[in-house]
Formats: sequence, C-alpha cells, structure tokens
Amino acid sequence: MSPQPSDLWLPLVIFAVFALLSVLGAYLALNALRGRRAALAGSVATAVFFAVLLAVVLALMRNARLLP
Repeated sequence: MSPQPSDLWLPLVIFAVFALLSVLGAYLALNALRGRRAALAGSVATAVFFAVLLAVVLALMRNARLLP
C-alpha cells in the first residue's frame, strides 16, 4: 500500500522546518565566528545542500513508485 501524495505533506513540512533551522543556525554561528560574508555563504551553502537532498529523496521516491 503506497502513501497518497496528501499523506506526504507532514514529512515535507518537518523537512522544511529543519532545513530552515539549519540555515538559521549556520548563519548565526558563522556570523559570530567569521563575519557577515561568511555567514551568508554558509547559509546559502546549507540551503543548497537541503534543496539537493530534497530533490534526491523525491527522485528516489518516484523511482520506487511512492509518488505519482
């Protein structure tokens, strides 16, 4: 029994919340240690990492026929 797309909204919201917390944490930590430019670079790199991670997970779910 495969999940319906409407059943996947909660994991997606949890993933987005953790991604935003990670981006914020990277910004705050790097801003305190290295400065604003490093903080922006680190937060952008963290956001790109989570975007790529989400794309890979969605591709794997499509290949497993869990998504339409």
